[in-house]
Amino acid sequence: MMEDIYLEYLVKRKKTGSQIAIVALIIAAGVILSVALFLVTYAAAFYLSGTEIGSFAFSIGLVLIALLWYGAYLLLSMQNVEYEYILTNSELDIDKVMSKKGRKHLVSFDFKDISVCANIKDNEHNHDYINVPVKKTYDVTGDKIGGNIYFADFSEKGERIRVLFQPTYKMISSAKKFNPRNIFVMEE
Repeated sequence: MMEDIYLEYLVKRKKTGSQIAIVALIIAAGVILSVALFLVTYAAAFYLSGTEIGSFAFSIGLVLIALLWYGAYLLLSMQNVEYEYILTNSELDIDKVMSKKGRKHLVSFDFKDISVCANIKDNEHNHDYINVPVKKTYDVTGDKIGGNIYFADFSEKGERIRVLFQPTYKMISSAKKFNPRNIFVMEE
């Protein structure tokens, strides 16, 4: 009798050059829009000075600037992404965690049902990774340069789906028990 397996692993997505550019763009847009909004607000308040509408316009402008920066903060926080892998017996669930607050389920699959799972650098088995076309790919890796990237192919509604992920050695070894013919573990 096999005992139950439950493993969790969190992979932090490393920022790429394009994601760093997005962060810089959000900050630059925030600064430009804040300055423009402040100048328009100041001009309206100056033009209507001495009236209730003038001070009200200035107050509204400051509130709009605060809302602008709150929106920028939300956009920036969405750039902090982690992937949570949860292996329960032979089933792997993968969730996307944004800023340690929001969570979105991405994909689940059963290792019993996969056609192949191997490291992309495994020369003996990566021909499936290189030569087999897939309908959809879920890339839930953290750091492509760090290595230890595995791919798992399975069918869903007649379509071939691929998941690129970075499991721990213990996680992939535990999954191998459920499908030893199709899961190929590279030694550490």
